[in-house]
Amino acid sequence: MSTYIDKKFINFLSPQLEKFSWKRDNLANCRCPICGDSKKNKNKARGFFFQKGTDFFYKCHNCEASFSLYRLLERIAPNLMKEYSLERWKNGETNKSNYVKPREKEMFKFSKPNPKPKSKILKGISCIKDLPKDHMCLDFVNMRRIPKEHWGKLYYTDDFGSFMKRIDPDRYDIVGKEPRLIIPFFNKDGEVVAAQGRSLNFKEDANRRRTVKYLTVKSDKSSDRLWYGQWRVDPKKKIYIVEGPIDSLFLRNSIAMVGAGALDQIPAHLRYSDGVYVLDNEPRNLQIVRYNERLIELGKNVCIWPSSIKEKDINDMAYNKSTRAIEKIINENTYSGLEATLKLNEWRKV
Repeated sequence: MSTYIDKKFINFLSPQLEKFSWKRDNLANCRCPICGDSKKNKNKARGFFFQKGTDFFYKCHNCEASFSLYRLLERIAPNLMKEYSLERWKNGETNKSNYVKPREKEMFKFSKPNPKPKSKILKGISCIKDLPKDHMCLDFVNMRRIPKEHWGKLYYTDDFGSFMKRIDPDRYDIVGKEPRLIIPFFNKDGEVVAAQGRSLNFKEDANRRRTVKYLTVKSDKSSDRLWYGQWRVDPKKKIYIVEGPIDSLFLRNSIAMVGAGALDQIPAHLRYSDGVYVLDNEPRNLQIVRYNERLIELGKNVCIWPSSIKEKDINDMAYNKSTRAIEKIINENTYSGLEATLKLNEWRKV
C-alpha cells in the first residue's frame, strides 16, 4: 500500500516540478526543486524519485540533496505533506521507511498472548465493558452489533491524538483531541504494540474535510503489527483472514489485516493448512480485485462472494445473519487455483 500512496503523492506534486516524467514504474525524473538544477541548460533534469522496498525516495545528482518523500514534501509542499502523512497513518504506516530486508526463514507464528489489562498504554482510558449504558461509544458498539464477549478488549478515549503518542512518541501531529473507539493490538507478551482508532464523529469539519474513519498507529518495535486477533486464534482450526479488526469479531476463529494493503507484505512462505482470505464484497473496487488476484497467485484459499450477497462486508452481514450462517456462506464459496480465478472473473465488475 505504501508504494501506491507514495506514487499518488508524487503525481500530486508533479505540477510543481519542471520537466517531470515517469521513466519507469519505479523511477521518475525532474529538475531539482531544491537547487533549481542547471542554470545553463534548462533541459537538464537531475532529480530522481526512486523506489526502495515499498517506499519512494528523492535524490538530486546535481546538489546531492537526498530525502525520503515525506521530508521532501515537508520542505517544498508542507500542505501536501500533511495530507500525505494522514494517508500513511490511515493505513497503519509511519512516515519512516517501511523497507525491511526479508528473512528467508521468517515464519508467521500465532502465539497466544495473555493481554495485560493494566498495560501502561491503556492506563487512564476506559474499557468498553465499563462505560455507562448511555455512553456514545457504547451506543456505537451496540449499533455495530459487536458481540459482548469482545467488549473487554475494546477501549474508548476522548483524546486519540494524545493516545497515539503513547505508542509512537515521534508521530507527527495529524490528529487533535477527538473521540474514538480504540482497538488494541497485542503481541505474544500481552503488550500493546499497535492500535486502531475508529472515529465516533465521522462528519465534515469547518473546512469541509471529512474525519478519517480509521486511523492506525503502531510501534516500530512490533513485528506482528499488521495483524489483529492472534490471541484468540486456534491454528489447528480453519482461520478466517479478513480485512478489518471489527469484521474479525463476528467469526469464531479469525484474524484481521490492517487494511488490505497488508497483503503486499505477506511473505510467499506464509502458509496455513486451512486458512481462508475473506476480502470485502466490492466487485467494483479494483484494489480488492487485484488483492484477490495476488492471493490466488500465491496459492491461497479465497472467498469469492456469491451474487446473492449484497452486503459489502462481514459487519453488514451480521445485522441479519448469525456467525454460523456467515461462516457457512464463506465455506461454500471458498476457492483456490484455476477455479478461484474463474469465480473471481465472474464476480468482478471492473
